[in-house]
Amino acid sequence: MADNEISKLQNHLSLLREEYVKLQNRFSDLERRYQVATAGSGDSDNEGSFVTRLLKIIADLYDKEQYSDLRVQLEGGHQVHAHKFVLLARSDEWASSDLAHVSELDMSDIKLEVARALLRWVYTDEINIKAEDTFLLELLRAATRFRLEALRKRCENGLISFVNMKNCIQFYQTAEEMGAEVLKKHCSELISNHWNEFTSEDFQTMPAPLLYGMFKAKTEFPLHTAIRAHREDVVFLYLIEFDSQLQSKVNEVDNKQVADYT
Repeated sequence: MADNEISKLQNHLSLLREEYVKLQNRFSDLERRYQVATAGSGDSDNEGSFVTRLLKIIADLYDKEQYSDLRVQLEGGHQVHAHKFVLLARSDEWASSDLAHVSELDMSDIKLEVARALLRWVYTDEINIKAEDTFLLELLRAATRFRLEALRKRCENGLISFVNMKNCIQFYQTAEEMGAEVLKKHCSELISNHWNEFTSEDFQTMPAPLLYGMFKAKTEFPLHTAIRAHREDVVFLYLIEFDSQLQSKVNEVDNKQVADYT
């Protein structure tokens, strides 16, 4: 009986995730259409407007030799034909004057499928957010590296659908490392809602400064929480911060925990 209920819940979660992905795709498409409509608002024939035609031409130029003035080196010796003006329009990372004097751009340290997806998005504004979470994480890292804020946002929204009780702490840590505030906030809310269900093992791999900040934000007595989590490094950070108040701080009583033990 329990297995059947779990199976039903998993199916429901899968359906919810599919609907979430559909909504994200619709939202992105609507947002893109709005931007095009706004940019070409002075043209009565929107389908034939300069902006619409320009975007279509740019999308069609992906990996085309036509007008190409740059080759992007990818993993495994693969190459993609690129266009400096397109990259320049997408990110200030490529606005360096150095780009004007090179004919190659090296992305060989990024996984091939991730680099291709990033470059395809640069030209077409499209990504597959149904992809696996590991792929979206790598794409988020690459988008962060090249300061592609719109792509970062798409990746974060896509990753939210993968967050659950088992991985929310790991996702929180990753989001913190990459400054992914939308993803971090979602993970933080999930952690807060299920705080009492986590054990010390769940926090084993989290860096001390990040974990200390979490304990301070989510508990009234971070020292007690750090001790229960067997994290001496976090206890050390607490003692450093409250060095001048140690006598009173170490004698604070967590009445809730006392009640739980009595």
